[in-house]
Amino acid sequence: MFKLVGRLATATALTAVLVSGGAARETKLPAVGAQVYVYPEKLTPPDVLTFGESEMPIEIQGETTLVWVDLLPGARFGHPTECVLISAAGTRVVKGDWWLVLNGKTLFRDGKAYKSDFPVTLAGK
Repeated sequence: MFKLVGRLATATALTAVLVSGGAARETKLPAVGAQVYVYPEKLTPPDVLTFGESEMPIEIQGETTLVWVDLLPGARFGHPTECVLISAAGTRVVKGDWWLVLNGKTLFRDGKAYKSDFPVTLAGK
């Protein structure tokens, strides 16, 4: 098992410094640049949204637009992500480290584009 202990930024990619048994090893990470996904349907309070399948649910407060930001796309290990929840009550950013799961179904993992109309209309207040 390797432990990520640091990242070195380069012009085109990140290099991870991994340590295993006291020996350091550098590994190329995917190119820098976030990917942003917008879920095409509104979420409602009965929906169950989590980072990964075993995490605590993220509370959905009323009709909500879901935006997910993958801060290290292409990485095949846990890495920083953000879930942006936009509702009539305001905007919340929830930091995570895995794919989103909505009602037991993994979201955005296939990398396919989702059609979403903008501007987003919010119901409520």
